Amino acid sequence: MSSRDLFACLFGLVVWALTLAPRVSRAEPLTLEDVLESVAETHPTIERAGMSVARADGEALAARGGFDPVLSIRGLWSPIGYYDNGQVETQLRQPTPLWGASVYAGYRIGWGSYPPYRGGYQTLSGGELRAGVDIPLWRDGPIDARRAKIERTRLGVEAAQQRRDLALLAVQRAAARTYWSWVAAGLRRDVTRALLELAERRDVGLRELAAAGAVESMQLVDNRRLILDRTTRAIDAERRFQEAAIALSLYLRDDQLAPVVPDERQAPRSIAAPRALALPPIERDIEDAMHRRPDVIAAQTSRRAAAVQLRLARNQRAPAINLQSFVAKDLGEGPAQLRPVEWGAGAVFELPLALREARGAYRAARAELGAVDAELRQLRDQIAAELRAARVALETSRRAVALADAHVNVAHELAAAERTRLREGASDLLAVNLRELAVADAELARIDALATFQHALIDYRVALGSI
Repeated sequence: MSSRDLFACLFGLVVWALTLAPRVSRAEPLTLEDVLESVAETHPTIERAGMSVARADGEALAARGGFDPVLSIRGLWSPIGYYDNGQVETQLRQPTPLWGASVYAGYRIGWGSYPPYRGGYQTLSGGELRAGVDIPLWRDGPIDARRAKIERTRLGVEAAQQRRDLALLAVQRAAARTYWSWVAAGLRRDVTRALLELAERRDVGLRELAAAGAVESMQLVDNRRLILDRTTRAIDAERRFQEAAIALSLYLRDDQLAPVVPDERQAPRSIAAPRALALPPIERDIEDAMHRRPDVIAAQTSRRAAAVQLRLARNQRAPAINLQSFVAKDLGEGPAQLRPVEWGAGAVFELPLALREARGAYRAARAELGAVDAELRQLRDQIAAELRAARVALETSRRAVALADAHVNVAHELAAAERTRLREGASDLLAVNLRELAVADAELARIDALATFQHALIDYRVALGSI
């Protein structure tokens, strides 16, 4: 074996060994943006809303099929009887969106003998080419059922897209609140662990002092009781943290769309303190929300669709006055009277006398439009109330965080002073325990205040129409 082959073998063995070696993964902190991105890409609610958009798009395509050209072929043969004849007729009809007009072109051929009253079926040997147009002058002119359906289904797609965005906003709001509850649960767990570790470190020192006869054995027992009590608190905090992680897994999914429970190492170690907020006037917030919120835009889209239906219903109450015209030319051999080009025009008038169908449809369309207007008014009132409540929650929670910070600082000062007094023999373990519990309670209250502020901030953003 040459030295080059030996080197290649050794290099291959090294690569193979590296592939088998365990890889150390560094768990990066899970951010709110990670959760929101996962929701948008993998949550079943958003997938279901996307299917609603696809269904609305399919309905829009079906509505456009109202203007598909229609090919018809008709044949008739009468071999038995006094007149032996037959006809074949082919016609292609095309509805158009131009004032509801429709055009057609066709070919027909008739052979054999015909009675005088059916002479119109006879053609020259090459058949007859025919074309015509049908133009509605009043009913179905400005708008007809086909064009109205196309417009309504197009607006239906827009409304479905807005409902999908509304579903995404609702799920992201729930995911964001769950995320901050998980972060807060992790921080609460850390506080209880730190409280337990403090008692355990003190236990080591007390045992040394007890061995030297500097403290009574009763203090060892009392500190042991503190350790047991704080262990219980730590276990409960751990349980709540795991429950919060499981709840958050509903908004985190892998490539196979299966829920993923976040690793405890991914929990952020802090919640950013809130900054002073310069909120715009409430009226500006309300107007911004009315232009941005998906539920408002969906309702406005529904109103446009209802207006289309009302316009159609109003038009359908008018009489049908259609202008029709055709041109025809026979080809081939046969009677001379069939050779000239034929042209004709006519008009059709039609009016149902009671008009109950048209009047009923008009009433229904007006009612639908009125219902959407009422919904829009209710949405505006609801948005104003949500924004006012969210702004109040933002301000009060920010002030609560400031008070909690001050409480934590005072509690730490008192606990440090009490531990100093204990070392000097001027205090006892019970007083130190109370001070340390007060510190833990203050830190837990601060964590809750920070999480409450984040929840209030989410609610405010959602009330505006985004997150």
